Amino acid sequence: MSVPTNRYSTKGSATASADVPFQFRAHIIDTDLSKRRYYAQTALADIDNDGQLEFVMGQQYGNIFWYKRNANNRWTRYLLGRNSPSDVGACAFDVDGDGWVDFVTGGAWYQNPRIPGKPFKRHVFDRRLKAVHDLVAADIDGDGQLEVLTMSDKNNLRWYKIPADPTQRWEKHDIGTSVHAGLCVGDIDGDGDLDIVRSNVWLENVNGNGSEWIWHPIGPSSMPPADFCPPFAYNATRSQVCDVNQDGNNDIVFTDAEIPGGSVWWMENIDGKGLTWKRHEIYTPPKSTNAATSAPNEAKEDRRAPRFYIWENVAGKGTHRKEHVDLDINLGGHETVIGDITGNGTLDMLTKPWRAHQENALQGKMYVMFLENVFSRALRNSESKH
Repeated sequence: MSVPTNRYSTKGSATASADVPFQFRAHIIDTDLSKRRYYAQTALADIDNDGQLEFVMGQQYGNIFWYKRNANNRWTRYLLGRNSPSDVGACAFDVDGDGWVDFVTGGAWYQNPRIPGKPFKRHVFDRRLKAVHDLVAADIDGDGQLEVLTMSDKNNLRWYKIPADPTQRWEKHDIGTSVHAGLCVGDIDGDGDLDIVRSNVWLENVNGNGSEWIWHPIGPSSMPPADFCPPFAYNATRSQVCDVNQDGNNDIVFTDAEIPGGSVWWMENIDGKGLTWKRHEIYTPPKSTNAATSAPNEAKEDRRAPRFYIWENVAGKGTHRKEHVDLDINLGGHETVIGDITGNGTLDMLTKPWRAHQENALQGKMYVMFLENVFSRALRNSESKH
């Protein structure tokens, strides 16, 4: 099934010229979506093997779609699969080794039929695994092959070994207790293997093969406000391992994911071993606002319209940053993915809300939005005048 989405497309405005290095133009590429569903399970991948990135998005416990770009404001939607067992978490990679990208979400994976436009075949590797919020593909045991890690507050933190025949049962390895969100991987202690970050702690991959883990504290996450403190909001973050200050040690960038008035910060890996950490604030919201600026999701109980931000690491050391407002048109986002969609060498964004707010700029419609990075175009126009 394919649905051309160009008839729903409109163009938004690019940001001000003062923010030229972070200038985006918004294209609404789909509004023909049910408002009664929640949407997540996002990924960027070359689904049809044509060398271009496509966008994948799934409904919570529903259909999964992928979008093919025909032009920046004209995309075609295809059905990837049905009956997703997942809440939010998903990833796309070649599960069966045939050279075509497959899709993993919850306790199931969807096999690429290698016929563009045809729905994928659904395989269940764990019938009990549902409500997954975070799902990551990484080489946990050091054998050169990807494994799948999953986490949510409904299941523990675990990883799955994919067999030679991935249609057979995947071997489950339990790691430990979980939180709602905040899973990522990276080499925290500099020993060459992948460790795990789970919001306020990291797990040392002792033997490098995922068989033994030592838990180390990182530092406290933000506390939920007194008027919004459901169990899932505690230690729920989005996290990313990277060397923020270019000192050769991997640091961690965090953003609050489930609370109004969320913060953005990074934890400096002082000793390079993950045993001594220093917190650096990137953004702390004013006390007078309840806006979840770190996650501009329309589903939140915000008192201000959502915005998209980039905080520029100006000197590459994490100590001097510049804030850029990339989009301010009363449309939010959730599980945003980033990549070079247009093939011009700059990073674009694709996003959608968890659910649409009735007072958004599209009169409450559910939508998918492409944020085109127009910096290269602006740069070419500037150079042509000299």
